[in-house]
Amino acid sequence: MSIVLPVNPSIASACVGKDFLLYVNGGTAVTPEWMLIGGQRSASLSRSADEIDVSNKVSNGWKAVKAGLRKWSIDLGSLVILSDTGLAILENAFMAGAEINTKLLYPDGSYQTGWGSLTDFSMDTPYDGEATIKGTIGGNGALSDRTPSIDPLTATVSLAAIVDKVFNILPTTTTVSRVANGSTALTVTTDYTYLAGVLTLKSTYLDGLVAGSYTFNITTGDGAAIAVALTVTE
Repeated sequence: MSIVLPVNPSIASACVGKDFLLYVNGGTAVTPEWMLIGGQRSASLSRSADEIDVSNKVSNGWKAVKAGLRKWSIDLGSLVILSDTGLAILENAFMAGAEINTKLLYPDGSYQTGWGSLTDFSMDTPYDGEATIKGTIGGNGALSDRTPSIDPLTATVSLAAIVDKVFNILPTTTTVSRVANGSTALTVTTDYTYLAGVLTLKSTYLDGLVAGSYTFNITTGDGAAIAVALTVTE
């Protein structure tokens, strides 16, 4: 007998830490290949600003403080999995003194990215416990705003068998204000549709393209920018 459980309609429930995941870029800055760091147990994001004392004689005996330069860091805790590609990338970056590109994925599919350096990368191997890695990634520059994710990032369509091309945007509550082929805006309903996280480039629009490579730029309702690459073949 099949049993269907009810779904809690409330969307106000708190998040749990296991659903936040840290990735490292194993590709390039232009074409990232996000590799999940295996065995991770924690990825704690810290953000702070320098405290600047702007107190003066007429501040009525109270200290006055303003925020100065901001910084961010991520403290990583992970089990040692020698075959894990993500950990291998971290190892190589630390040994080479190279910066790494990271992505912190939120449970709703949104994410933040940034560049930083491993300022600590330590391994603990107790005789009576699991081998673990801990590391600290100190940010170089800004951590991005939370950005929706889109899947797939690249796609191919054949003019010989033209079909709608579907892309999924997370979180599904994301709204879309504009879709453009390069800088040329598409017309909603005629050229594309969007509903609850599903973006569809219509076959009638795609059929009017010639073979080649295209970049479609999607602007969300809150101003975030997402790009997908589409290759059209004969």
